Order: sequence, then C-alpha cells, then structure tokens
Amino acid sequence: MMRTLSTLLAIRTSITANMLIYYIQKLPFIGKLIKNSLYANLGLKKGVAIIALLLTQLWGFFLRFVYVGVLIFIPVMGLGEEMTQEYRLSQFIHIFTIISFVVAAVSSATVLEPKREKYLAVKMMRLSPRRYMQVSLVYRYVTFFVYLVPAMLVFGTLLGASVLEALLLTLLLTLWRIAAEYAHLKLFEKTGMMLIKQTAIVWCVIIIGYAAAYLPLLLGKALSTEAILMSLPVCIVIIAGGLFAVIQLARYRKYMEAVDAASKRDDPLLNLGRMMTDAQKKSVKSKDSDDDLSLNLRHKVDGKEGHAYLNAIFFLRHRSLVNGPMNKRLMIIGAALAAGVILMLLFQGQLSGMQWSLGLLFPFLPLIMYFMSTGENLCKAMFYNCDLSLMRYSFYRSAAYQHFLIRLGRMLSLNLLIATAFGVSLSVVTAAAGGEWLNRELLLFWVCVMAMAIFYTVHHLFMYYFLQPYSTELNLKNPLYFVLSMLVSSLSGVSIVLRPQADSFTAITVVAALVYVVVALILVKKYGPRTFRVK
Repeated sequence: MMRTLSTLLAIRTSITANMLIYYIQKLPFIGKLIKNSLYANLGLKKGVAIIALLLTQLWGFFLRFVYVGVLIFIPVMGLGEEMTQEYRLSQFIHIFTIISFVVAAVSSATVLEPKREKYLAVKMMRLSPRRYMQVSLVYRYVTFFVYLVPAMLVFGTLLGASVLEALLLTLLLTLWRIAAEYAHLKLFEKTGMMLIKQTAIVWCVIIIGYAAAYLPLLLGKALSTEAILMSLPVCIVIIAGGLFAVIQLARYRKYMEAVDAASKRDDPLLNLGRMMTDAQKKSVKSKDSDDDLSLNLRHKVDGKEGHAYLNAIFFLRHRSLVNGPMNKRLMIIGAALAAGVILMLLFQGQLSGMQWSLGLLFPFLPLIMYFMSTGENLCKAMFYNCDLSLMRYSFYRSAAYQHFLIRLGRMLSLNLLIATAFGVSLSVVTAAAGGEWLNRELLLFWVCVMAMAIFYTVHHLFMYYFLQPYSTELNLKNPLYFVLSMLVSSLSGVSIVLRPQADSFTAITVVAALVYVVVALILVKKYGPRTFRVK
C-alpha cells in the first residue's frame, strides 16, 4: 500500500514538476535561463519536485478557501448583512449542503474520472487496478477532509458555528462523498453507465441545485436544512453509510472494468487519430445534414473570397455546432419567460407588496450572461474542425487578425441575439408584474445586457487567439487560461457582494466592454501571428 502511494505521489509530482519547468520557461527574462536539460537533471529536478509537491498541497488548501469563501460565505454575508447571525449560519449550511452534498456528489466521482495518471499507472506501469484505486481513494478523501477543515473552521466560526459543528459538517461531507463514490461504482457495474459523463443529467442537477441553494437567500426565506442535516438520526445514517462504503470499496474486486472505462475515454495518451475521431464524434461533431449545402444556403458564400470565404464555409458546414448552443439558450429563455409571466400574474399582489424591482437583478447579470453567452464551445469547434490543420501554415497565422475580426462579427451576432431575447423576456415579465413597459431602469438593463454580451464574446475569442489553450492532445495546456477565466468568472461574485447601483453598474459594464474590445483588437493584431499556433 505504501509503495503504491509513493508511486502515485511520484507520478503526480513529476507531472507537476514538468509543467512547472515548462511554464517557467515561458516567462520573460527568467525563462531564458531555464534550459531543456533541466528535465534530465535528476538532482535539480528533485528540488523542483519538492517545490511542486508543496505547491500542490498549498493549492489544495487554497481551492477549498476559494470554494467555501467565494461560493458560500461571500454571498451569505453580502445578501444577509442585515440579518441575524443565526439566519446567516442557516443559509451558509443550506447552500453548503445543496452544492456539496447533492450537486458535487452527482457531478464528481474519482473512481470513474478519466485521468492521464490513471492510464500511466495502470496501463503503462502495470500497477494493480485494485491497489491503485484503493490508494487513490484513500489519498483523495484523507486530503479532502484535511484541506476542507481549515476553510470550514474559519468561515463557519465567523458565522457563529462552533468548532465541533464545523468539524462535524466536514466529516459528514467526506463520508457522504465516499458513499457517493460507491454508488457511482455500483451504478456502473449494474448498468454500464458512467453518470459523470451524462452531460444532460449532470447539468440539470447543477442548474437545479444551484437555484435551490441560492433562491432562499435571495428571497430571504429561512429553511430548516441545518436542523435536518445536523440531527442525530441523519448524522447516524450518513456516518454508517460512509463507513459501509469504505468497507465495500476496500473489498471491491472489479476495479479493472472501471479503470478501463475511464482510461479509454478522453485519454491523452491513446492514439491521436482515434482520439480526434472520438472527440469529433462527440462535442465537436456536426450533423451529417450540415454537409449538404442546399441552394438556399449557397448564396451566403457567393462573392466571398479568402478568409471570409473560408469562414463562411466553416460556419455553414458546422451550423449545428454554431447555432445549437444559441438555440438551446433561446429555448431556456423562452421557458423561463413563460414560467415568469405565469408566476407574476398569479402572485402579482404579493410581489407588489415585496416592491419587486428589476434593479434586484443587476448584481446577478454578470453570472447570468457568463453562462448565457456562447463562445468557449465554438472556439473549441473552430480549433478541432478548422484551425488545427491550418495553424501549421504561416500564411494562416499571419492573417490571425483578419479571421479574428470575421469570427468576432459572427459570434457577436449570436450573443447579441441571445441578449436581445433575454432583454425582451425580462421586459415582458416586468410588465406582467405591473411595472412600466419603458422606464429608466429597464433602459439601463438593456444597455447592460448588450454590453455584457459584447464583453464575453470578445473575452472568449481573445483568450482563444491570444493564449490558444488547446494542444494537439486535445486538452487544455495553458494554466494562464484557467487563471484568467477564473478571474473573469469571479467578477460575478464581486458584483453580488458589492451590489452597485444600476447607474454605476451599467457605466462600469459599458466601459469594460469598450476597453476590452480595443485591447483585444490591438493585442491580436500585434501578437496574434505568434500566439495563434499549434501547441
């Protein structure tokens, strides 16, 4: 067991050390001092490996502080600042329960997670699948508990929880997640289904779960989640279920099937040609009907030439990939519109008593528009189906600015249509609630939504051209991409906490969108031919 743990840590540390060396080489000035020979220098590399191991452990603690602090503590303190400490603690436990016990238990499963490490250890190094998975699970959930305890102690005690309550919550979550691991494994054994790969189910759980987590806080309703979760019968059931799962996972004999299923999908070390075929069959494969360019569509490419013609052909031949995400969002907006109008008409009297105002939504617009805007999937589709081959030619890289502008125009048309539909739906819902069809607040809302659609469109395409995060292994390789994406997405949390006035919020949004457009155009024009390349 200890030898397998040592091997497991050696693999993880080696991968992290190699990545650390690689990205230090990309830094200005310092990078030139780091030579490729460092990869083979065992003495120096051991030092780098120690640093990598320490960074990995610190990163584990940091992520838990970000998770508990940004997703739970800050919203509770921001929206419940005028409430009692008892109320804030109950909301904290409610949100923590929904997103950690329910959502994460469905969307995450270590035993079925596709990982390069799994392929290296079991397929190439011939470690026993059973021993590897046992050690992986032990390490995963021991560190899960250790990493989470400090964050829960800090934020829990700030809200009035005792040290014992914070420790009990962490223990209950750890045992619950172990039980969920066993449930995922048994579901796969009985049905062959990998639940974490059922995208529709997982995203439905995520959307419904997060809505159920934050809606009581937004409405000012206190729920009894804390009393239920911390009650003696529930604690006994969770602890007993977790310990039963620990025993069953330790005795489980069919890990080989689970490892095979996980390592065969999305594995970066398998044959590249087969990987590309599998990837294209899934998230980036267009429908067969897309290849049929009827006479009704051919006029859209008439008169075009060069990069304009190339991109017009791409968008036509992959129109299901281009229009599919937009159509899904429009359907969601339409369903939300119908539900909103019905609710407003049924409860118009109660809402008027609550002083319903469109201004309540402004702090949540960055989060809403971040998920509503298309961009990342479309950039991935462009990479797999078009740019991966053409990036190898200098004439295509040198014209990065030209096709950046063409694609920016097309993506803007998609996101502005979504923003328009969203604006219309909120206008109708506001009118159904008894508000005016046209007022200053609604006008600011429209301006803000349109500016955010522009901002996120430019953001996704700029990140693609300036950082180009995708590699020929068909996975993300640029950590700066993750950092910047996290930074932009975290703005939604800042907005919810600060809750700026509609006037200042709209002004900031418009300025940010305009500045981002200008900066993106300048940087892509200057550096695009160098940054837009195959990695």
